[in-house]
Amino acid sequence: MADPIASRGYRADDLARRFELERVGDGDVVVDGVCALEPGRKHGLGFAETARQRDRVLASRASLVIVPRELADIDGPALLVSETPRLSFARVAAVFERPGPAPGIAESAIVAPTARVAASASVGANAVVGERAFLGEGVVIGAGSVIDDDVDIGTDTVIGTCVAIRAHTTIGARVRIGSGAVLGERGFGLVPGPAGLEPVPQLGGVRIADDVEIGANSTIDRGAIDDTVVRTGAKIDNQVHIAHNCVIGEHTVIAGCTGIAGSTQIGARCMIGGGVGIGDHVTIADGVIITAASQVPKDIAVEGVYSSTFRAMPARSWRKRLALFRVLDRIEARLKRVETKNGIAGDP
Repeated sequence: MADPIASRGYRADDLARRFELERVGDGDVVVDGVCALEPGRKHGLGFAETARQRDRVLASRASLVIVPRELADIDGPALLVSETPRLSFARVAAVFERPGPAPGIAESAIVAPTARVAASASVGANAVVGERAFLGEGVVIGAGSVIDDDVDIGTDTVIGTCVAIRAHTTIGARVRIGSGAVLGERGFGLVPGPAGLEPVPQLGGVRIADDVEIGANSTIDRGAIDDTVVRTGAKIDNQVHIAHNCVIGEHTVIAGCTGIAGSTQIGARCMIGGGVGIGDHVTIADGVIITAASQVPKDIAVEGVYSSTFRAMPARSWRKRLALFRVLDRIEARLKRVETKNGIAGDP
């Protein structure tokens, strides 16, 4: 059955059936977009995540609210009851996203004669598609993007504007790549020579699995020999750099401005905070959480939460602590002499 026309809204019953949610209240209520729970608005869809928001749901002017099971007894707006309200809201809200462009190739686009472009794909203005490239069903290539030779892009993947996908990159299905991203540039590999540093040939590719998201202006370098790999369901924020030969595990999340040096392997279901720096040839276990602005120069072998650096503090306090850091070696040596003189055993 075709979706209702978005401009005319969606009935509560239609949404309940589509997303397998329990509907409480008026099933004919129509919503035409999302809204905050407070104050809410007529024909708006809101959500409450916990039972503590009962009073906010009762006061909301939203026409339809997604709620947890504990709030299913509310006598107020129409409800959609979910065991995971935030996830359900994300899924339902997606129906209100702006529809994609119509299939077809813009007149100003350049598509190589050996490229294969599915009939349902869309290639935007001034985009370039190289030789032997493949664009699957429902693929969207934004205006001004460049898809090099021998690139393979899977079903329903959306490439933003001014994206560069270099040769020998493979992208799976339902991938989202933000504007300005660059995949498959040569990695930063250098070796000392008689006349200075010389570049190491980067002969690998990039492999992006299904359901990955890559944010705007992020960069993923191609491998030197083996491919750089981003596995299924990984989510990469804006302005993230992933160097050559890295492997990013399934469903790992990487926040903005993180830099990951070459040949690093990050496990599955990890959470990497913003502005994290990870050294080269580091291996990180599954399920690791690294808080924002941390530095990771060595392997992390055990699941857990890891942090480094200091929280912001008044500059005067920071300068006092910095002065102590500079004399820590002398303080340690003095403490050892005192312990030795008094027969006190220090830490091993």
